[in-house]
Amino acid sequence: MDITRRIGEYVTHAGIEDFPPEAVIAAKGAIMDCLACMLAGSRESLTDILCRYVAAEGAAPAASVVGRGFRTSAANAALVNGAMAHALDYDDITHITKTHPTAVLLPAALAVSEETGATGQEMLLGYMAGFEVACGVGEALSEAYYDDLGWHPTGPLGAIGSAAAASKIMALDPEQTAMAISLAASQASGLRQNFGTMTKPFHAGDAARAGVVSARLVRDGFTASQDALEGRFGFIRAFSGGQGFNSEQVVENLQNKCYLVESGIEIKKYPCCGSAHLALDATFNLLSQGAIDPQAVDKIEVMVDFDPPRSLIHSRPMSSLEGKFSMQYCLAAALLDQRVGLQSFSDEQVLRTDAQSLIPRIDMRRIPGNEGKPSWTEGYNEVDVHLKDGTVLRQQAHRASSGALRGVTVEDILEKFRDCASQSLSETTAAEVLSRLDRLEEAEPISGLANLLRG
Repeated sequence: MDITRRIGEYVTHAGIEDFPPEAVIAAKGAIMDCLACMLAGSRESLTDILCRYVAAEGAAPAASVVGRGFRTSAANAALVNGAMAHALDYDDITHITKTHPTAVLLPAALAVSEETGATGQEMLLGYMAGFEVACGVGEALSEAYYDDLGWHPTGPLGAIGSAAAASKIMALDPEQTAMAISLAASQASGLRQNFGTMTKPFHAGDAARAGVVSARLVRDGFTASQDALEGRFGFIRAFSGGQGFNSEQVVENLQNKCYLVESGIEIKKYPCCGSAHLALDATFNLLSQGAIDPQAVDKIEVMVDFDPPRSLIHSRPMSSLEGKFSMQYCLAAALLDQRVGLQSFSDEQVLRTDAQSLIPRIDMRRIPGNEGKPSWTEGYNEVDVHLKDGTVLRQQAHRASSGALRGVTVEDILEKFRDCASQSLSETTAAEVLSRLDRLEEAEPISGLANLLRG
């Protein structure tokens, strides 16, 4: 089948002109959004720990750690920047692979671009090529990979995509690119059982690091197979649980699809697990019609388009991180505060008495009649609020299914960037970052942008 080798050829020959303008706009929007998440995440305690770790490594200063004022090796920068990008669970998602693509791809691409003196256009193209490869491989995997086997999709697929992105920016040839992807495949991992801890964002950083390390080692002569994706003991079969996969479709899809448009990138409006977002949209639609007294609520039924709990594994959260992966807390916060934002996720907010009182009255289940079917086949969530007087308030929210940039406008991303950047950058510096991002596809060295982002 020669899938890994042919992916290497795809990555090597990809050009910015191969992507429609809509895809380029979406990619730039995703990069801006991810940098916003990095800047906000740079103040998290997990970032403090990782920064102390990489500082102790004593690596040569080759790439910037966003918002932290220092440089380290490209691999270390990718690790820290990836973890901080995913730290708040505020970063983008793409539903065809149920992953957080940019939190892995951009840290790898940014670090390698700064280290090698690449331009903004080269970084952008590396990001886009990595996105397409990760989606192409992800679509070939079995449904069990996403729902039953316990893998966090962002980790394994992110390692594949980041290796492709790093290989493109380093200008590796097809054979080297295939080997870099194969080497990254042997480092791919991430378990959903760690959701609600610092390890979930570590998955993104570790996948970004794996891509950088793989491309650099292969560039220097390290070897790997050229069939690690499709082989009898390869990535696709292993992560599919041995059945339900279709390796042969990978190359065909890369040749005939543009995943940036067909799958699209969904920018998050809320800093919590994406599986809770449609239900939150439905809840806020209800609240826009009139306030709901939490004391008057008898129970809330949430019907979702996947078999619960999947990522929302904390039905009774006891910490801020667990709250991000709790449908019950997210909806409780929406009713209590009329909003869900960065301030919603602290231990104090999750443990407050009124939230803990409301949480047990919220139940999540699959839309009746669709239990056991593939995820998101219905494309909507429904929230039914049962009041103690017998009134039932019902609202649905439907998933966007078209367009490259989904859920928000470019102006929304700009506003989110300014809000997140205010924690780490001056207003003047943030404005200059936005100016450089606007002309990202031009031939300016990425080092200027990296210097600003370092803070």
